[in-house]
Amino acid sequence: MNIYKNFSEEELLIAYNELLDNSGKINRDMQEILTEKSYNEEFFAKANHKKVLVKEKGRIAFEVNKMVEKGNFFEEIEPTISSDVLNDDELFNFILAKYIIFKSNHENDKVDKKTLYKSFLGLFVGTFAGISFLYLIVTFLQAFSFFFLIPTYVVCYLVIKKITGKTRDNLAVFISTFLATTFSAIISFLFTEGLF
Repeated sequence: MNIYKNFSEEELLIAYNELLDNSGKINRDMQEILTEKSYNEEFFAKANHKKVLVKEKGRIAFEVNKMVEKGNFFEEIEPTISSDVLNDDELFNFILAKYIIFKSNHENDKVDKKTLYKSFLGLFVGTFAGISFLYLIVTFLQAFSFFFLIPTYVVCYLVIKKITGKTRDNLAVFISTFLATTFSAIISFLFTEGLF
């Protein structure tokens, strides 16, 4: 049974390139399907073009990311990047798409005063939400388990994410979420033991 038998031409191109990239040669199944479907030089030219296209997009994405990290705006980045492989429209759209992704990632990862203040506020609000959540679970189930910390972490994270507008990839948000979960667990445990 040939695993490539039901592959479309596009899927075969991808599989062909991956085989060449990983092992430097194609396997018997790939050779059989290429012979069976009578693929000629046009197929191999498409495969080579696809490989060149992937490398070119990787190069462009690297350049865009480097410029975004330096603080450049799209209007400064777009004219400095050229390509012999992509046409002008494809190049513009690709640069724009990568700029949007890298800019949002860069903004998300940035820890500034505003993020620190909001994370600190989120720590208190998240801890309160976590305590409330754990207290309800412990009261309802009449038991405390460390497995309850997983949904508590999620509750704390969602509260802090809503306040800061940033994801857990941001160091301040991650630390605040971890601390809020820890404080929620400790305080809830003290409540259930009647020590607080």
